[in-house]
Amino acid sequence: MKTAGDILIVDDERDIRSLIAATLRDEGFATMEAASAGEARDLMAAKPPGLAILDIWMRDSDMDGLELLEWVKGIYPELPVVMISGHGTVETAVQAIRNGAYDFIEKPFKEDR
Repeated sequence: MKTAGDILIVDDERDIRSLIAATLRDEGFATMEAASAGEARDLMAAKPPGLAILDIWMRDSDMDGLELLEWVKGIYPELPVVMISGHGTVETAVQAIRNGAYDFIEKPFKEDR
């Protein structure tokens, strides 16, 4: 396993979480998965990750991805965060970057990203 720290994947869609986690594990990274902002906060409190991947829109979550991004940056300002979304707009991407996201990637994913 690579030692940069676990990668936390937060997405309400199990298939997406599993796909991202499997791809990263194949590359030698350790992963953690959360289906909601609440699960993500609990995992981060127990073991802060080295990178977080956050979905913008999450059903059954007390925060959306942008709100979770703000929470993360308030507690872990140096943590790199990549935002993902299947319903993103240019405005959402710009807001995420302004709020501290390292990158914004649209779903479905393209191999070059």
